[in-house]
Amino acid sequence: MEKLLSLVVPTYNMEKYIARCLDTVTDDSIPATLEVIVVNDGSTDNSLGIIREYEKKRPDIITVIDKANGHYGSCINAALAIAKGKYLRMLDADDWMDTQALAELLKRLETCDTDLFVTLRTEYRVKKNGDVDIKKFPFDTVEYNKVYKMQDFEIEAYAKGREFNMHSMAYRTEILREVGLKHIEGICYTDIQYCFLPIDRIKDFIVFDLYLYYYFIGRGDQSTSARSLIRNYSHVLKVISFVLDYMDKSYARNSVITVSNQRYFLSEIYNMFINSLRWHKPLTEEEYAVVEDIVTRAEKYGAECKIMKKFYFMPYRVGRNRKLLNMTLSSYQNIHFQKKKRFLR
Repeated sequence: MEKLLSLVVPTYNMEKYIARCLDTVTDDSIPATLEVIVVNDGSTDNSLGIIREYEKKRPDIITVIDKANGHYGSCINAALAIAKGKYLRMLDADDWMDTQALAELLKRLETCDTDLFVTLRTEYRVKKNGDVDIKKFPFDTVEYNKVYKMQDFEIEAYAKGREFNMHSMAYRTEILREVGLKHIEGICYTDIQYCFLPIDRIKDFIVFDLYLYYYFIGRGDQSTSARSLIRNYSHVLKVISFVLDYMDKSYARNSVITVSNQRYFLSEIYNMFINSLRWHKPLTEEEYAVVEDIVTRAEKYGAECKIMKKFYFMPYRVGRNRKLLNMTLSSYQNIHFQKKKRFLR
């Protein structure tokens, strides 16, 4: 049976969550037109054992790759090399899908022929007190189930809540291979490469009115948490450098709308970069030169950064030198720790 969709599930020490994830994509209602490639990224807990049980349950759907640890990007690279689905997208091991929406999606993909399809997401946020907030993210500015030509569609004009992201987008697998998608290995945040790299090569897309993806928020070690951003500054730096280097090379051949669509994803990683930078120790001359280069190039393409507009960044925005940037970083960290100190009293 032809595989219509390949789901890639990178897994590292997710024994607490992986069963919930796989339950939603291996239900009896899900046809064998789905392929789920679960990549065990060198887990040291019982993740692999749990995955093997689901492989036995639905061998027609589940494919397992067991490899040494190489971080998120290496999992995508390994899965893309063997994926059989017409489309490919990611599913994080601590997230899950709406089973009914997935079954309906697979029916629609039987006649879908766009280069990209987009679905809707639900955030499932667990607060520190254990309460749960569930929030749906509709796409208010597009017509659902309509084919849009990418050359006429400027994402920034339509996306009001980061509707285009890894958890909503699925490209044709052959396009991912044509553009040479290869995630940087050994680091986090490479999902931006998946979203960004093919966007200047696709002809059309469709937004389905399906709340498919459940995005779980509540783990302290999630890559988007403040703790992870502090620790992984060098990771964010590598990803934003990749995006800017690609835009520098492709700028001359791309239309205004295409550059705008690339800028949409550049702005996302630029915000992560500045967010991570806020926790950096005083910058050396060499480190400052790298930061200044990134900021200058991001501004060249009009990347938006809400954090850079904060009052404590004003001295650096005006003066643009290492001394003022270090003063800015020190000011932010002092403000943060003073607030934390008052909170703990």
